[in-house]
Amino acid sequence: MAEELFELLSEARELYLQDVIADGKRYSRYVDDFINSHRYINCNSVVCRNCHEMNIHIAKGLLTECAHLIQSLFVAADFSFEKCMELRWHYNRSEPLPPPVKHRADGETKAPPLSFGCNFTQEQMTGIVSCANTYHLFCVSEVCIEDMEALFSCKEGFHIRVNNLRHVVILFDALLENSFIQSRWQSVLDKGRFLQSKDGTRFITASNLSSALSAVRNNKTAVIYSIRRAISQLKESVNKSTM
Repeated sequence: MAEELFELLSEARELYLQDVIADGKRYSRYVDDFINSHRYINCNSVVCRNCHEMNIHIAKGLLTECAHLIQSLFVAADFSFEKCMELRWHYNRSEPLPPPVKHRADGETKAPPLSFGCNFTQEQMTGIVSCANTYHLFCVSEVCIEDMEALFSCKEGFHIRVNNLRHVVILFDALLENSFIQSRWQSVLDKGRFLQSKDGTRFITASNLSSALSAVRNNKTAVIYSIRRAISQLKESVNKSTM
């Protein structure tokens, strides 16, 4: 049973490195595709099928409930059977994730544990997506609305690779400057592990964000000015619509 679980995780690792790291596929979609494509085995033995179903259940739990741990393991040079079994041991003894956010009848939802304190309109979110694509902030062929909604709603397990960290921190600093988000954004990005380095080998920390922000404040460029201007225009458009 343990050997089959290791084989599943080895396949999951190969697909993660190709689909998510190399091709920029959304992590949640990668997990769904992997699990759905490995549900069944070509075996009529009840014992084998039960073992496989158990391993698929464990693999899904590791990929969803221990996302930050397994992502770190997948990019590590010392990926091994022993490391996978250690992760399974951790999974078996860890507390389950809290239940999904419940939508109330009046349309309000409970605030997630991590939050930027933002409430963007569809027009503002479209503007942020346009800014991200125009200045190539992230390592995906094209950022979509769903990507930014997942990021700013602090979706569990979501992360995106940063193409230029200095430009990304300017985006967030401009959002703060225009009162779109709260001042704890660096801590939220750190704790949620929402940003990955360009090569996908590590998560961006609050220290990384702070250092990058200090650097760009002393080295203003045309791109930095343009990002700030794009975000300030989102605020201006809201003010005009309320006049």
